[in-house]
Amino acid sequence: MELAQALQYRYSSVAQEIVCDTDAIAGLCGTLDRLGAGRAMIVCGPSILRSANVIQRVQEALGTRAVGLFAGVAPHAPVQTLQEAVEVAREARPEALISVGGGSTHDTSKGIATLLAEGGTIHDYEIHFEPPDKVSIPPLTQPKIPILTVPTTMGGAELSRGAGFTDKALGRKIVVSDPGTIPRSILIDGKALATTPTPILVSTAMGQFRIAVETVYSRRHNPIGDALALHAITMLVRALPRCAAKALPDLLHIKTAACMASLASVGGLGLNTAIAHHVGGLYNVPHGEANAMLLPHTMRFNLKASAERQALIAEAMGLSTTGMSTEAAGLAAADAVAQLCQHLGLPARLRDVDVPEAGLEAIAAATLHDRALATNPRPIADAGPILSVLRAAW
Repeated sequence: MELAQALQYRYSSVAQEIVCDTDAIAGLCGTLDRLGAGRAMIVCGPSILRSANVIQRVQEALGTRAVGLFAGVAPHAPVQTLQEAVEVAREARPEALISVGGGSTHDTSKGIATLLAEGGTIHDYEIHFEPPDKVSIPPLTQPKIPILTVPTTMGGAELSRGAGFTDKALGRKIVVSDPGTIPRSILIDGKALATTPTPILVSTAMGQFRIAVETVYSRRHNPIGDALALHAITMLVRALPRCAAKALPDLLHIKTAACMASLASVGGLGLNTAIAHHVGGLYNVPHGEANAMLLPHTMRFNLKASAERQALIAEAMGLSTTGMSTEAAGLAAADAVAQLCQHLGLPARLRDVDVPEAGLEAIAAATLHDRALATNPRPIADAGPILSVLRAAW
């Protein structure tokens, strides 16, 4: 059968290695050797340093190659914290960064690498977005020291070139895209994942589920991204309900699916990602929780522009869609996402995580500057549609 339209798309893969094992940390020095790096500085948050043995395992693996430790990473990577980390790194003079933790840690590490090489402040490299789809990305050309990551959540910040830094004074996140800061090696360590509380694991996994969903109906979707994203959805729906048992095989499968979602997302994301950036940045809501609460609502908002794509999501979730229209299948998928979040014990409404109703307009205004809107299936030119979604989720 002849296809009606020739394929036309661009897919840019990320050049990095992923090492998955129950004790991947043990191979850390071998990874540094392959990268030609000697001395390494560890970047993490205070909680993981205090309450788990992951940092100690990394330090033991590095031995005398560990030259510094910045343990002050804060949620949503505030710009002030980033500057403090850069000063520590300038004094330590590492040849590589070891980022141990979740998205805020990996973003902070990317910011350190950018500023060590380029100078200035992170504001100098902010991506500027003009609705509905104009994106301006400052060029970043200086060589960066390599970043290695040991993720302890199911989030996928370690698989992207993008990073977000919260600026409370501006009332929004500064988003930067520096190809030189894509982590060179990702060590998926089952023992490290098992140290993380279950609510964080499931919420960050749902954050990756959101990436898979938005990748499928992005305005720049493509067959390669579809394959990764749809299979990631299937894997997450099957394995996530078993996450609480902390069996290492399940954790490694969930994290692998989470990675697949990020690897699929080179075609761009959408409204859910854009809003969640600012719900988290303005009101300290964990990024995974923000994404999970918003996702059923943004799926419904985008349904008219992406019904056929959302029907694919329903099939990937294992829903029976026989005899359904594409619109009905898409609605079934949104309802099933809400039910999955409820089953996982995640908060359902923005009010449940102390986002005030009076703050919705500020979130909508900040979201209008977010580049993720550029590939949303329904074009958004003003804050009105964003506010309607926020009110539905509140």
